[in-house]
Amino acid sequence: MEAAPVRPFLLISPAFAPQTSVGAFRWVKLARHLPRHGFRPVVLSGTFPGDPRDDGLLAALPPEVEVVDGYLDPAVLAAGAALSAVRARLPRPPGRAGPLVGLRPFQALTDRWIAHAPHGARAAVALARRAGARAVVVSAGPYSACPVGLHVKRALGVPLVLDLRDPYSLHETGSGPPSGLAERARRALVPRIERRWLDGADHVILNTRGALEAYRARFPGLSAKSSFVRNHFDRSLYAPAPAPEPPRSFVILHLGTLREEASADLVGAALRRLIDRERLAPGDVVLRQIGRMSDYDRGCFERLGLTPFVEALPSIPQREVLGALRRAHVLFTMFGPHVVLRISAKTYDYIASGMPIVSVTANREVDELLAYRSDSARVDPGDIDGIAAALARHLARFRATGALPAPAAPPPELSSEAAAARIAGILDGVIRGADGGAAG
Repeated sequence: MEAAPVRPFLLISPAFAPQTSVGAFRWVKLARHLPRHGFRPVVLSGTFPGDPRDDGLLAALPPEVEVVDGYLDPAVLAAGAALSAVRARLPRPPGRAGPLVGLRPFQALTDRWIAHAPHGARAAVALARRAGARAVVVSAGPYSACPVGLHVKRALGVPLVLDLRDPYSLHETGSGPPSGLAERARRALVPRIERRWLDGADHVILNTRGALEAYRARFPGLSAKSSFVRNHFDRSLYAPAPAPEPPRSFVILHLGTLREEASADLVGAALRRLIDRERLAPGDVVLRQIGRMSDYDRGCFERLGLTPFVEALPSIPQREVLGALRRAHVLFTMFGPHVVLRISAKTYDYIASGMPIVSVTANREVDELLAYRSDSARVDPGDIDGIAAALARHLARFRATGALPAPAAPPPELSSEAAAARIAGILDGVIRGADGGAAG
């Protein structure tokens, strides 16, 4: 039987390996598994000079995957570096520390790649033409890459898939009342911009069922050309985890950046409640934070008297994540109460580890993700008593056994292999549709 031909496609993913931002991992994992489904990703990325790097992510890609780090405009980079040097010499007015913020499309219509989009568009067309790309995929968020994908579609006549990852015009930061005329204007503008992108795409992917349903309700034209493909875990990206020594303290682990919508205020309130109820002393319990933490978060822990209970560690390479997760008694993830369409990406790393999870989120979709392990729990963000009680159940087990929980086998349907099979089906469909349209 003759093997199916390998079809190249252009992936415009400004966030990609070797970057270690959360936006890079979704498509790094997919790219590792798509060649076995007959698709060869040719990636156009844009890594800034100061971006945190993990070159092991590039090394983990199969030889079929080509990565061209050519999205960024050298002239724009040079101008930006000169401007940054000038700003560094200027006195900074004292400011009040605040939590780190993530994507807020209603407060900022741009992202840090937007000035590079014209150069990225030219580079994308040239790369797609050289590779003989049969389709173009945009890993959105940076959303400024969406019109770049539309430009490639028009220039080369290939189908376009937008993988929006998180919502844009339906992002939860726009769920509250608008603050001022500028935000009202942005709220009117963002959906119109996004509608153009969605109308021009051949297929649109979201990463939760709730986000897909919300987008189909807002944009009815998507019903026949949209789907959701969850984030996922790739067990083969982790180094084998050795059997850990049981820690002397009860360890609650949070992996990733503490930020505005997942801040120290929430986890700190729950930890303070747990400590007070159980009369815990430093050394009895540790909140291990692996990743970025702002001065605001450190100040919050200090105000709550939690500094002796918090262990702050820097970010770790992806290959070390499994070992770190297996050395904790319970894994903690959180979103504020307004987040109902998104699911924290770290949830899938947690699931891969097989360890118990306490997920603080209003998104009830998480319940089905945690169902494979009966001692995991989802708790609403406003229920501080419930969060403390969920943690206390794991503390009680530690007190009774002195051991770490045994890992459970993660569900294969949440793996990168399963997600890649779904993406391959979407690519096959849009390519066949384009070929049929051309033939007609």
